[in-house]
Amino acid sequence: MELLIPGLILVALMVYASTRIKKIAASAFDEETIETEGFVIHKPDGFLNVIGGDPQYAFEAYSKEFGTERAADLRLATAKLKIYSDKMADDVVARSSDSGDKIINDIGEVIGEQKYRLIEVQRTEKDLEFRILYKLAQRDGKVYELEIKTLPETTEAVMSNIESMLNSFEIK
Repeated sequence: MELLIPGLILVALMVYASTRIKKIAASAFDEETIETEGFVIHKPDGFLNVIGGDPQYAFEAYSKEFGTERAADLRLATAKLKIYSDKMADDVVARSSDSGDKIINDIGEVIGEQKYRLIEVQRTEKDLEFRILYKLAQRDGKVYELEIKTLPETTEAVMSNIESMLNSFEIK
């Protein structure tokens, strides 16, 4: 009987902690706006912002959903932002075309006074076809390259979120 009350208290604390952890983990996939000195991007619902990931990327995110069959261990979509200080935007584009990627679209847009380049490529890796969307911008001797890589079975809802993320990316 003397152990019953402390045991019940311990169980109650464990249930509370478990519920709280689940709630916090689920909220990590909520939409949010990431703003740094150099850029702003809106991470849509269903994507996780990787904190403390690969240091070569200024921003990383991936979708909650995975692919199917042969791509079951891959995320439906991944986003990475790399900032180059030793290249020009044309060098980055040339690298993509030299790698054998099939360029589907290559258009420019202007937001405010900043010029952006939107490039869509098709790439084959390990017998899987990927659709890769790039948004490039150049300012103050730096090139910002946002790369969003998707699997062919990416759903319309996820594609809508990807387009939202791509459109929201702006450099300061």
